[in-house]
Amino acid sequence: MPPEAMRAMLIEEPDGPLVDAEIPTPAPKPGEVLVQVGGCAVDRFDVAIRRGVRERATSLPHILGHEIAGTVASIGSDVAGLNVGDRVASTLYLVCGECRWCLRGRETICENFGGHVGVNIPGGYAEYLVVPARNLVPIPDDLGLPEASILANAIGTPYHAIIVRMGIRPGDRLVITGAGGGVGLHAIQIGVMAGADVMAVDLGQTKLEHARALGASAAVDPTETDLAAAIDDWTGGVGADGVLELVGPATMPTTLAGLAKGGKMVIVGSHTGKDWTIDPGDVYRNEWEIRGSRNVSADELLTVVDLVDRGLIDPIIDQTGGLEEAERFQQRVVDGTVIGRDVLVPVKS
Repeated sequence: MPPEAMRAMLIEEPDGPLVDAEIPTPAPKPGEVLVQVGGCAVDRFDVAIRRGVRERATSLPHILGHEIAGTVASIGSDVAGLNVGDRVASTLYLVCGECRWCLRGRETICENFGGHVGVNIPGGYAEYLVVPARNLVPIPDDLGLPEASILANAIGTPYHAIIVRMGIRPGDRLVITGAGGGVGLHAIQIGVMAGADVMAVDLGQTKLEHARALGASAAVDPTETDLAAAIDDWTGGVGADGVLELVGPATMPTTLAGLAKGGKMVIVGSHTGKDWTIDPGDVYRNEWEIRGSRNVSADELLTVVDLVDRGLIDPIIDQTGGLEEAERFQQRVVDGTVIGRDVLVPVKS
C-alpha cells in the first residue's frame, strides 16, 4: 500500500522558490494509475512554466515535472493491462484517446488536448503522481528508471520529428540546430541510426565536441563560423535534405535557405522568438516542406523503448539526485551546463 503522505517539491507562488513539503499521497480515479516516481528529468520547459513564460500551472501550489518513469503503486478502476509493480514510462500530453487523431495514432494533435503532465496536473517532482493509464508504456527490467524518464521527451521528441515527420533516409544530409541540448544530442543519435550524415549546430565547443562524439560529421558554432557558408561547403552547394529546428528565428532563415530542392524543415522548438519572415516563392520554387512536430505518441514511445533496449540509442544522463537537487538542476538548465539531462530520483529502486 502506498503511504498516506509523500514528499514533493512545490511552487507556492508565481516564479517562487521550490518548497520541500510533505503532502497527502494522491489516489487514482477511474482510468488512472498511481506511479511511484523513480526518475523525473529536469528541463527547460519546467523553468518556463515556473517563470510563467509558458502557460501557468492550473493552480497553486503545484508540482512540476513531465519526464517521468517509475513503478505502478496502485490502479484505479477501468484500467486494463497494468499491474502493481510494473515498471513504466509516461508520455507528456493529456489526450482523449477517442477523437479522430487519437484513433489514428496521432494523439499529439488530439482535438480535445488537455495540456501537459506537470502543468495541468501535478508532475513528477514528488515521490508519487497520478497519470492516465493511456500515458504509460512498459519498460524492460534492465533499463534504469532515470534513463527511462527521458525516453518520451528527450528521445521520443526527435524520433517523432526525424523518423515520422521528416522521413529521413539513408544518405540524407541532416542539419540539427540546438544539437548540444538534451533533445539535440539524442536527435544526432537518431539521425545517425537512420543512416543520415549529420551537421550539429550549437553554441560552444564543449557541446559541439559531444555532438561529434555521437557521430555528427560536422559541428558549427554560428557565432564563430558563417552558418550559411558552412552548410553550403558541407553539402557541396546542393543543400541539406533535412533541417531539424530546435532553436527558432535565430537560425531559421539560414537553415531554410540551406535546404536542398525538395528538402524538409521540421520545427520542434522556437525559444529565440516567434517572428519569422518567409518568401513564399522560395518555398514553392524549391518544393520545400515545412512541418511542425510535437513530442511522441504512446505507440511510437514503445518503439523508442525497444531502440534503447537494443542499444541503438543511448540515453544521456548528466547528473542524478534526490528531490533536494531540484533547484540546482533547474539552475544548471538556465546556465546551459547540462549535457543531456539531469534527473531527479524521488524514490530509489
